[in-house]
Amino acid sequence: MNPFSYKGWYGWILAVALLGLAGTAEAVVFRGLGLNEVMASHGFGPPAEYGKSAVYRSRTATVIFEASSRRVVVNGLTVYLNRSVMKGAGNWVISPVDAVDTIGAMLLPSRALRKASSFLVVLDPGHGGTDPGASNGQSRQEKKYTLDIAKRVRLRLRQSQVNVIMTRDRDMAMGLDERCWRTDKCGGDVFVSIHLNASRNHATSGIETYIVPAPGYPTTAEAESRLPGSRTKSCPGNRFDGANAVLAQYLHKGMIAHTGAPDRGIRRARFYVIRNASCPAALVECGFLSNTREVGKMDDASYRDRIAEGITRGLLTYLNRVRLQHLPPVRNM
Repeated sequence: MNPFSYKGWYGWILAVALLGLAGTAEAVVFRGLGLNEVMASHGFGPPAEYGKSAVYRSRTATVIFEASSRRVVVNGLTVYLNRSVMKGAGNWVISPVDAVDTIGAMLLPSRALRKASSFLVVLDPGHGGTDPGASNGQSRQEKKYTLDIAKRVRLRLRQSQVNVIMTRDRDMAMGLDERCWRTDKCGGDVFVSIHLNASRNHATSGIETYIVPAPGYPTTAEAESRLPGSRTKSCPGNRFDGANAVLAQYLHKGMIAHTGAPDRGIRRARFYVIRNASCPAALVECGFLSNTREVGKMDDASYRDRIAEGITRGLLTYLNRVRLQHLPPVRNM
């Protein structure tokens, strides 16, 4: 088999990734893969370099990397890798885990979704009851918005004949462990936790989508990165790293497209509900309640409808992709 053929090269990437993941994060970085070769396996030509940026183009996609940065733009969406891409002599280098479970998953979803299922969607409206979540200091509380948005998504999914449940459907307190337990007990196949954000910088606005980092790699959540054990060896959610990336891609794309909100990226965090998910999972931050302009938008039911439509479109795209993996192969007559 030609090692530089599509299947041969991708299989080699998988083998190197598995070897790297068996060691420490430093070992993974040391065994980094040539970015040109990784992108060539997906049909991309040599990059156009502009200072610290490398732009790869294929017939259907554009991916922009930044040297010494975790930030990459995939078809217009901002994504944060597990590890920074490094610019070396004559080539750029990417970690095997990102080559397979981030860039590889987003460019080739079928491989990442081979073991995924699509029967039941679990929506998780953040906070509730005595836990109001983020607030603008007045009457606007995160728990109210998240429940309203989740109900709007549920209605749309049911109209599309999708089986869907919610971890809470009223204003009630619920522990993080109970949300995960309910998802597992009901046999959830995909989990989306819905939240709103807050920042000390009141000018900050936009949408963020979170998935768990690969084992041994740091988060992008500043407060969480300072906690002990923030680079855990592994967690249950890591079983679905590739599928998580695909799910986040579709959710994030749907929300940005339908709201026009600033794209703050697909980010990395070990939030409890996605860290301990028993299925592919993502957490969406639909806006900032610390931003007066976004609070005004959130008060508008039509804007919450647009958020819900974006989440729904993302979920339907993901579910359809998963179902395609289970169709019998077409026989040539």
